[in-house]
Amino acid sequence: MQGLAHFIINDSDEILAAWTPRIRQLLPEPARELAPTLAQQLWTALTIFIVDDDLDAAVHHLERIGQEILFEIPDALSVITKALLLSRYILLPAMIKHNGGSSNSLQTFSDINDQFEPLLLRLSTLRKGPEPPEQKTLSGDFIKAAELGLLRIDFAGIGLFVVDAQNNVLYWGESLTPMYGISAAEMVGQNLTTRMAVSEKMGGVQRAIRDALLNGEEVELWEDVHRSVTNKELMVDCKIAPVRDSERRIIGASVLVHDITERRERERALQKYERYFENILHDAADAIIILDAQDRIVMWNKAAEAIYGWRKEEVVGKPVGFIVPDDSDSRKEIDWINAEVRKKGYVRNFRTHRLTREGKKVTIEVSRTAIKDETGQFIGSSVISRDMTQNEQLRNQLVHSEKLSAVGTLAAGIAHEIGTPLTAISSLSQLLRAKSNDPFFTEKIALIQQSIDRISRIVRTLVDFSRPIKQKIENVYLNSVIEDVVHIIKYDRRLKYRDVKAELTPQIPQVRASFDQLLQVFINICLNAADAMEQISEGKLLIRTWCDDEMVYASVSDNGTGISPEHLPHIFEPFFTTKAEGKGTGLGLWVSYNIVKAYSGELSVTSAPGEGTTFIVSLPVLAEVKAE
Repeated sequence: MQGLAHFIINDSDEILAAWTPRIRQLLPEPARELAPTLAQQLWTALTIFIVDDDLDAAVHHLERIGQEILFEIPDALSVITKALLLSRYILLPAMIKHNGGSSNSLQTFSDINDQFEPLLLRLSTLRKGPEPPEQKTLSGDFIKAAELGLLRIDFAGIGLFVVDAQNNVLYWGESLTPMYGISAAEMVGQNLTTRMAVSEKMGGVQRAIRDALLNGEEVELWEDVHRSVTNKELMVDCKIAPVRDSERRIIGASVLVHDITERRERERALQKYERYFENILHDAADAIIILDAQDRIVMWNKAAEAIYGWRKEEVVGKPVGFIVPDDSDSRKEIDWINAEVRKKGYVRNFRTHRLTREGKKVTIEVSRTAIKDETGQFIGSSVISRDMTQNEQLRNQLVHSEKLSAVGTLAAGIAHEIGTPLTAISSLSQLLRAKSNDPFFTEKIALIQQSIDRISRIVRTLVDFSRPIKQKIENVYLNSVIEDVVHIIKYDRRLKYRDVKAELTPQIPQVRASFDQLLQVFINICLNAADAMEQISEGKLLIRTWCDDEMVYASVSDNGTGISPEHLPHIFEPFFTTKAEGKGTGLGLWVSYNIVKAYSGELSVTSAPGEGTTFIVSLPVLAEVKAE
């Protein structure tokens, strides 16, 4: 091997510098100072054997080393043999470096081993012991492993290294260099056990290699934590398997390393975003339901449990139609929604009814959106439902209140028209009774008076009906009323996408009134404002409170269409309305006006067409807390 001979002659200093510390480890403690001398003499023997090609002279020189230098060490030839075996691992990385890194480390090692074989056989004969197993096994069997393709797996994120039975690195795949930050030239020929800078950073691999070498076990390490020479943390999967020769003897181990650091980071990031999504999903105030392509429920959040009463595990896998009322109209409706989502892609703010677990109907406002894959194929839909039952009840109460007000106004008008002539009749009957002494006429006049009294009672009943229902009068903090109003009106579809703000002056005095009636007043005004902003793209509603020494004030301002000057004087009259036919009765503001007046307050309005409207409610400060 001309290249090896050239290297031994020209790079003797590098060989001795690397070889001496490893020879020192072979010597017993008292003889370790002999390491430099022994290394120099062994280099001379290699020169005689490889450069001069004189095997006999080389063996004779080695015998003289044992007799003259290592005479105090038992079985000196064994130490010499081990030192020569170590020299192969000194020569291996140097030869690869000498060849520009282009040669295969296993092939190079096989060539070196073949070159050493005659010298090692002669030493074995002299020792009369078993020949070193490396003589016949390492060269052929490791090359055969390479021919089987075990070393052709070096690509991004996956690499392989091979050690012999003494943990010396024979192969270090190219993909391992970016992983650990150490090249093949630095690792090949090194002992993995003594190369602590690397072995300490390789998690459980050392233990797994030992098990493979001793017991022939194949070991898999999942998510083992390793570190590069720069201390960068790696997450790797490893497969460690023994390498056997043709006679099934273990001659080394192969270690397959798969860097999964980036994959695990992506998985952790995905898991984090999934947790964020789950938290948002389950903490949402609206019911959120996910359906598959067959409209079966696959996800059901906590708000859905609260609205419908069923737990998630009870509904997953069921068709969404099971929460639909069991009537033909409802079934047609859900079929229409299913078809519309597939055709159009969505259904928005559709008000309908659904069933709870107890069989109770709830009013909901539902929006449903198609979910498609990257090819545009329909794979499911998302459903967002808002419980509108309370809002519906409030709307019905307002409608009912307006109806009662209309009936009351009618009753008051009838009572007035009947009361005037009835008073005259009663006066005349009493005069006739006083001037007549005829018992017959007196009796008949008494019957007339009884009928008049009866009609009077009926009239009084009608008048009582026209008056507001008696409410609980209490000390009221107007800011609390406004806060409840804002909470209620935000569920009304007319104000859903409007900018509703409240600017409340803190610590305003209390007023003496009915909380519920004041709530009705402000809801009436706010809903009128919502109707006025119907055609405005960016509707804004502002509610403010303030006070002075005598009065507490609250204003409701909108940027709607406004009220024309000719209509403004009639705005608080019963049955007067500027709304389209069928949209209002003209009683809401009349009722509100009378409620405010009943508590010694005032309800006023300022408006101009196209500039919006402002209603101002003023109520007297509670007498006990007026400013002194």
